[in-house]
Amino acid sequence: MQMHLRRKGADAILSASRKRSVRGYKGQTKHMSLATKNIAAVVIGLGLIFSFAFATPAGAQTMADLQAQIQALLAQIAALQAQIGSGTTGGACFTFTRDHTVGHSGGEVMEIQKFLNNNGFQVAASGAGSPGNETSYFGALTRAAVSKFQAANGISPTAGYWGPITRAKANSMCTTPPGGGTGTPPVTGNGLKVMLASDNPTAGTLVQGQGIGELMRLTFSNPTASEISVTGLSFNRTGASTDSSLGNVYMYQGGARLTDPAGISSSVISFNDASGIFKVPAGGSVTVSLRADLGGSSGGETIGAQLTSVTASGALDSSVSLPLTGTNFLISSATIATATWGSTTPNGGTFAPADDTTVFQNTLTVNNRAADLRSVQFENRGTASDSAFQNFKLFVKGVQVGNVQQISGRKVVFDLSGSPVRLATGGNEIRLVADVVAGSGKNFDFQIRRGTDIHLVDTELNQPLKPSAPSTVTANEIEGVSLSVVKAANSPTGNVAVGATNVLWGRFEFRAAGDNLKIEQLTVDVDTTAGAGMDNVRIMLNGTQVGSTADVAEGGTTISLGSSMILTAGQTAIVEIYGDAKTTAGANYSNGDTVNVGVSVAVADTEGISSGDRISSAIAEVEGNSLTVSSSTLTGTKFSGYGDQTMVAGTNNARLGSFTLSTGSVEGVNVNTIVLNLSSTESGSITDLRLVDNATGQQIGTAKSSPSTANTFSVNLAMGASQTKVIDIYANIKSGAGAGTIIVDLDDTTGGTGATTGQSTTIGSDLTLQTITIGSGTLTVTRDPGTPVNTNVIAGSTMVHVGKFDFAAANSSYTVQEVAVKVPADAATSVANVTLKYKDQSGAEQTVTRSLALSSGAQTHATATFTGLTFYVPLNDSADLDVYVDVPTTTSGAKSGAAISVLLDADEGFKAIDAAGNAYTSLASSDVNSAANSGFGTKYVKRSVPVLARTTTGLGNTVAAGTGLYRFTMTADAAGAIDWREISFEITTTGVTITGWTLHDITGGANVQINDSAVNVSGTTLAICPDASCTIGEAQQIGAGSTKTYELRASSVSGWGNAGDDLTIRFTDDTSEVANAAASALHAGQNMVWSDRSATSHSTTTTDWTNGYLVKDMDNDTRQCQFGTVTTCTP
Repeated sequence: MQMHLRRKGADAILSASRKRSVRGYKGQTKHMSLATKNIAAVVIGLGLIFSFAFATPAGAQTMADLQAQIQALLAQIAALQAQIGSGTTGGACFTFTRDHTVGHSGGEVMEIQKFLNNNGFQVAASGAGSPGNETSYFGALTRAAVSKFQAANGISPTAGYWGPITRAKANSMCTTPPGGGTGTPPVTGNGLKVMLASDNPTAGTLVQGQGIGELMRLTFSNPTASEISVTGLSFNRTGASTDSSLGNVYMYQGGARLTDPAGISSSVISFNDASGIFKVPAGGSVTVSLRADLGGSSGGETIGAQLTSVTASGALDSSVSLPLTGTNFLISSATIATATWGSTTPNGGTFAPADDTTVFQNTLTVNNRAADLRSVQFENRGTASDSAFQNFKLFVKGVQVGNVQQISGRKVVFDLSGSPVRLATGGNEIRLVADVVAGSGKNFDFQIRRGTDIHLVDTELNQPLKPSAPSTVTANEIEGVSLSVVKAANSPTGNVAVGATNVLWGRFEFRAAGDNLKIEQLTVDVDTTAGAGMDNVRIMLNGTQVGSTADVAEGGTTISLGSSMILTAGQTAIVEIYGDAKTTAGANYSNGDTVNVGVSVAVADTEGISSGDRISSAIAEVEGNSLTVSSSTLTGTKFSGYGDQTMVAGTNNARLGSFTLSTGSVEGVNVNTIVLNLSSTESGSITDLRLVDNATGQQIGTAKSSPSTANTFSVNLAMGASQTKVIDIYANIKSGAGAGTIIVDLDDTTGGTGATTGQSTTIGSDLTLQTITIGSGTLTVTRDPGTPVNTNVIAGSTMVHVGKFDFAAANSSYTVQEVAVKVPADAATSVANVTLKYKDQSGAEQTVTRSLALSSGAQTHATATFTGLTFYVPLNDSADLDVYVDVPTTTSGAKSGAAISVLLDADEGFKAIDAAGNAYTSLASSDVNSAANSGFGTKYVKRSVPVLARTTTGLGNTVAAGTGLYRFTMTADAAGAIDWREISFEITTTGVTITGWTLHDITGGANVQINDSAVNVSGTTLAICPDASCTIGEAQQIGAGSTKTYELRASSVSGWGNAGDDLTIRFTDDTSEVANAAASALHAGQNMVWSDRSATSHSTTTTDWTNGYLVKDMDNDTRQCQFGTVTTCTP
């Protein structure tokens, strides 16, 4: 009875729960996922209550009491499911931050399974992975569920890898629940986390007898604010293997070995280090590997590892669930490559501190097959500390590999995994070099302590080798303190100004090695032409003076430094010698004297800070560069950028000359005087003589309104050393100046004072400048090469560019004030307005429009007259005048076929003023025509135009009867419809005969034959006309803005298929214009016949038909098919 009631009651509750769960899941998928645990807990609790309740004696509880409990529990379940229905979950969103794939354990795997189960992508229906039974292992079932989730959400590929894209989608599904709640921030953790690394090795094969096979890769993350030391790790061996299958077992971080080898006992492997096996920085993570040497007879076994315990200076995060199980690997019986070492050097040597010292060298012999060097770790077992070494470099067979490394914790690691070095079978020299910078009295002994400290991978088996460690050697001694002194590469060169003070005479590099070195005295030597030493010498160490300022005798003076000059071992110190360009008596060195400063150090003046040793030998004098004492200089030259000129009398602001002032390299010059000389005739021909800075345009000094023969300008030009300045001379040339020349001389007294020394300097000799000839000016007008090419133009267009004219001025500038533009009379009604564009004297573009006065009587042209222009043509330069026209519509007077060109009238309506104010009224000997050159300067008026274009799609590599051989489109301009009556093609063939040509309208999928009767090629020309023939029939019409597509075919193709067969098709162009005519009048001599339908009652007989001249895009129109072994055609 009790058992029956227990079973019946539990079944009833579970049935009710399932019914409610199904309803809630269909309506609220997302919220169901957040409440499942609550319902499951209630159901399980209810089952337990039933079990315990009905197991008690019947007298202990009445049936009424049990029924009441059942009803209370059912009410609680109903309340929880009501929460689901209303969207109030009370749960929290989990934010995914890690990547996972098959084989991973721990981490966020359990949360992934919960997410998938709660969102309709069930991992398993029952057992491990099913709802409520989620695990921390990512297996095949989890991958399949992830793949379904990816497919449902458009994530590609659907490989089942839980990566960044999948995580982002899952996180985006965690939304704020209805009712105003907020999402939970990401979990940060409360302690050290450990999980299988995202790149933990998956199932694979190891090789018996190999070294450091990777069994497991782990990532330790530290979300706390303090560093955590991992002091202990324990692992269990897994797989079908024995303890003897593993030899030495190590922990590695990348290419660096972290531990000495650990043994294995009863399947347990342990590592312990109270100071920390490794440290995990605050807020950071560290990935480490468990690696092991494999036994030589372990083939056929499986081996793996399982992390069972972690000991650390900080607590483990509550989310960590141990053990973490890695992958089991099959052990192959293959024979892995081997490697053996020769003898190590150096062995018991003695080395002075020096750069690029070889500290380890040995030959590694690789056998069986090549191996890749992926990392190597060296360890110094000598007494010298890390600070004694810098800049380690690894060489393989004499070639440096990897980056320069520094030593840390007595170890140097070269990680070459990103670019492994291939070691061929046979001998491979491995050499380690370093800068030995300290360690006087100490020794070094760089070793590869363990054979597995060099990571060599078999290139075929892709597993590490297990070489023995190289033999040990006797430590190598580091000699005592040493010093090197060399002239710095940037020690000063060049000249020094006479009387200069605080001059840098020499710069030197001092470098101590073996120990920090004190230099108590330094000898400074001065060699000068004067032979009288140097005044006020001081020594600078790394920018700070050491010792006192002293006079240095010609033979050299030793300056006491006390303890102020201490050189750090291994570091380069900069020593500079400053002094005045004066003798010890204070007299200036003379112009041309040479000075050479050097330094030397005696043995007795040195002392090692730690060792107390002196350098072994004195530093003989090291000299700087020889410097020359030079007076400040100022040089004047004629400016090469301005040549002799011809100008007209009356020219204002005339540039009479240009010169350059240049200073020497010793010091700058403050120029205070510039003197210009003129003859009496020259000075009487000009006014307002002035100087202008060529670079800035600013006036220098005060202008001379009435120049004399000697004109002195007081100026203030501060010029630095090695600087140049161009100065222009301007004046106004009097209108009454007679023919002749003006030549300005720059006087030799032009000069100033040295910027540093204050010594006076001048240019030294007179300088004759440019020759300015007083003559007459000319203005020449021609058609500019930039004149627009001939084109068709749509009636109604504005600002149509028709002509460009070049105005060239010689000997004077000109301002054009008036010009007359003419248009041929037969095109006059097709031009509404004429517009000029030009630039004025300031460079601003001006636009002026005038109407066209129609011609009458015997006049051959209509004219647009322009007055009040400010068109400026610079002196000895040119300027462009551009002419534009507005074209009215055909209904407003424009005539289809009208040829618009423009001419500048030669002798009427023209006026130009030169720089002297003289007026010129003749432009040229004859009108200047925009259409003077064939193909340029004419615009042909059309109501609308067609545009042809060969298409590059839709045709295959086939030459056969009935197939498309050429395809093109014809488009009418949006201005109006067009008709066409004839179109021609140039067809050339080799080895093939093609006849029966037809043209088909295939627009929009249609297939309408245009010409009723097939035609054949005449010569090389194929003319196609609609309907019966080119003499009778209707035209093809294309609507405004519309396009038709045509395809050319042939009814007979014979002989195609032999090597060398060729077919080439292109449009046949018309190369010159014709007058409008009826269609029938044009067929005989033209290749294309079309109409813009401009006639009032358009038909094939109205005279609004023309040829294909200037129809666009008939170039690049060739299609060619060739046969080699197959047919190939251009697209």
